[in-house]
Amino acid sequence: MNKSDDEIEARVESLLRQPYHRVITGGPHEGYLGEVPELPGCFTAGATPEEALHNLDEAMALWLDVAIREGDSIPEPAQALQIA
Repeated sequence: MNKSDDEIEARVESLLRQPYHRVITGGPHEGYLGEVPELPGCFTAGATPEEALHNLDEAMALWLDVAIREGDSIPEPAQALQIA
C-alpha cells in the first residue's frame, strides 16, 4: 500500500522533531558543512553556520522523504552520552 503525499509529509515533519544530531563544522574561509551522522549521506553546506543549519533541515526533509517512499529503514536518533 502506497502512502499518500500527506501521510509522508506528516511522517517527515514528525521525524524532523526527533533529536537527531545536527553537526556543523568548518570556518568562514572554507565554508561550513552540516551533517546528520545518524542518516548516512545526509549532508549539505553553507556560507555561514546559520545557512548550513537551514540547508541541513532541508536536506534532512529530502533524505527522510526518499527513505519513506522507498520503504527504507530510518535510523533512530542516537542517544546522548550519559555520564553517571
